[in-house]
Amino acid sequence: MSKQTGLAVVVAAALSAMGAASAHADTIYTYTGTDFTTVAGTYTKSDSVSGMIDLAAPLGDNLTLQLVPASNIVSFSFTDDVQTITKTSANFYAIDLGTNGTGIPNAWAIVLSANSSASSPIISSDSTCCSTYGSPVLSFTDIGYMSNTDYGLTVSTAGTWAVTTTPTTTPLPATLPLFAGGLGAMGLLGWRRKRKNGAPLAA
Repeated sequence: MSKQTGLAVVVAAALSAMGAASAHADTIYTYTGTDFTTVAGTYTKSDSVSGMIDLAAPLGDNLTLQLVPASNIVSFSFTDDVQTITKTSANFYAIDLGTNGTGIPNAWAIVLSANSSASSPIISSDSTCCSTYGSPVLSFTDIGYMSNTDYGLTVSTAGTWAVTTTPTTTPLPATLPLFAGGLGAMGLLGWRRKRKNGAPLAA
């Protein structure tokens, strides 16, 4: 292989690597709950559970209710309008999802807490799941819970889900521009060497 051919191969590889730093798509699952029907303490009947889950890969269609692997969860953020819990602030979380024939969640059981003891949680479940929490026992579909005297809950009326796909761009590795610049410098030096040695400009 000639030096010129070898250089061309290296340049092509560099350009290919740069092109590989293109977009992939995250799938966003957005939940909108209904207003709380029972409240105590700081919660009001205008509050509700809502939030989003960003997954690196979509769940697929007709998925039975199962735990979403942590490795697939890019981020999440849920609020009950009193507290907000995100993936970075949660010390405990469990997200179970199932989907219908078009990939939209139709079964779910979500427990998020900013405390390792799973106290003060935000919890959401589908209307066919009989969820309970605390003492005295609270039966609910969605709940925002700070204490036995500070909570809001929705009974029997589940919220709705929407699914969107958001392209995200993977940034170039920091070394690639330097590498490409080095290749350009090598090409310039080769051209100047040819000129110095009296080599023709064109084949």
